[in-house]
Amino acid sequence: MKLPIFSITFSAILFLPLGHTTDHSVPEDGGYSRCRCLPTDYCWPNPSEWASFNASVSGSLIAVKPVASPCHDPTFDQAACEDAKTNYKSSVWRGSFPGGYQQVNFETSAVKNETCYIDTPRPSACGQGNVPIYAVAATSPTQIQKGVDFARERNLRLVIKNSGHDYLGRSAGRGSLQIWTHNMNSIEFSDSFTPDGCKWKKGEEAVTIGAGVQLKPLYSALKDKQKTAVIGFANTVGAAGGYIQGGGHSPLGPWKGMASDNAYQFTIVTADGKHVTANECQNSDLFWALRGGGGGTFGVVTSVTIRTFPDSSMLALNMNTTIPDRNQFYSFVADFHAFLPKFSDAGGSGYYYVFHETKTLIIAGLFAGQSNPNATEALFAPLMQKAREYTNSQVDWFQFPPFPISVGVDIGLTGSDATGGMTLLSSRLISRKFLESADGPKKLSEVFKAIGPNQNTVFLGHVVAGGQVARNNGIDSAINPSWRKALTHLIFARGWDSSTSFQEQAIIARNMTDVETPILAALEPDMGAYINEADLNERHWQKVFWGENYDRLLEVKAKWDEGELFMCKPCIGSENWDAESICRK
Repeated sequence: MKLPIFSITFSAILFLPLGHTTDHSVPEDGGYSRCRCLPTDYCWPNPSEWASFNASVSGSLIAVKPVASPCHDPTFDQAACEDAKTNYKSSVWRGSFPGGYQQVNFETSAVKNETCYIDTPRPSACGQGNVPIYAVAATSPTQIQKGVDFARERNLRLVIKNSGHDYLGRSAGRGSLQIWTHNMNSIEFSDSFTPDGCKWKKGEEAVTIGAGVQLKPLYSALKDKQKTAVIGFANTVGAAGGYIQGGGHSPLGPWKGMASDNAYQFTIVTADGKHVTANECQNSDLFWALRGGGGGTFGVVTSVTIRTFPDSSMLALNMNTTIPDRNQFYSFVADFHAFLPKFSDAGGSGYYYVFHETKTLIIAGLFAGQSNPNATEALFAPLMQKAREYTNSQVDWFQFPPFPISVGVDIGLTGSDATGGMTLLSSRLISRKFLESADGPKKLSEVFKAIGPNQNTVFLGHVVAGGQVARNNGIDSAINPSWRKALTHLIFARGWDSSTSFQEQAIIARNMTDVETPILAALEPDMGAYINEADLNERHWQKVFWGENYDRLLEVKAKWDEGELFMCKPCIGSENWDAESICRK
């Protein structure tokens, strides 16, 4: 296996001098140390112990560095630096390194005041930040088991990463050992899959994917088999990781349900180092938790089996509306949200963007399983008429001919997502009931208008709920119950650049958490947010992300990970830990 050129050789970092200052070793009485062992601690494994561990995982241990490190002394490398600058915004390139994260802010450490930016001068410091110290480049469950055992026995901070496509930074961790699943890329189809131990169940069409499989290759494999599946709309999201473990929304959701609704079985390495199977017939409590309880929490998933469907037709359309007068624009935004229940009833899904600066609403509508463009055009005709009645409005409409779902999605995903920024998200699920109320759409539009001027906010709406997502409310899983009531998932972002100090970043983050998010949340205090695309500093995150399921999730966590080896923020049980998941409170 060819290892990334940015990961300096194991032997080179093995003997770097470490300033041992504190002792977070495992207590002799077998209890749990308050803090994880860090490279500056006496309990940190010595070079011979790391070498022995490397041998036990077949030489797959990598010494990890930030992806911008070739552009800085003392590791400057002209060719590697040019490659980094060329590909810095590519999600595929970033995902190909254990030290590459889709959002650069998760590679930095405010606690240690460490950054490693691509656009700062060569002599400027390149700190390790929150990039793990080592990674096990796993290709088998056995290597993962050995990594989990080593971390548990040595009291190390342990994180799990595939592509690093995580808006909460759960796959990063200062001073940690990383399990890197990126190279576990098996895809196996079955026409008659039966979960292990469920001999009484009828076989179903399914695909079993390795922990490293990303959405673009999976869509391509589905297309070749003339099948489709409920997975997200992105290139480098890991299909078996935090995506499905957090519930997993999809443009096919209103047609067939959430991604987690369509999971048949997981295989997972748990905190005791065992490789177990979880489905409705065995380890059913773990199976329940893995369908919505969040990634990086219950173990290292090595594979997941999901339901597949015969390919079907899809319709796609674009309606772009610009209205120069700001008040009239936001009035039309309210009109659109009042239209969403009707759109959902017709089988619609898709995405929309509300641009405060240009006063533009872009709608990308999808209709899975449908092929009559006349019906969708008739559906949108009243909304287009309303848009044209506003002063000096510009309305553009385009509808694509019907196409196979697998072909359209595969073409639509170009292979890479634009990443490499510094971003935090905030979000809320908005219910159908609220949008059907007399003043709900107007209240929501007023929130857009209030928040919009800050950083010229772009709101992204995901019409990925309703339909079968709502009808699946009888499925017993850990997914946020708000999903079953929701019609749209709304997010907005806040960002900065490399010149922004950690103090200034904290001000931006606090304003989003304590000022802006509460404005959106106040619309429906009992609705929550989607754990994978949300504010990691959410004040009442247990209720917001999991609602009534949280206490049950704590019970499953205590059973399967008593020592809380798998810990991240904000994850099940993390209220007992500091913000870095290094020390217990």
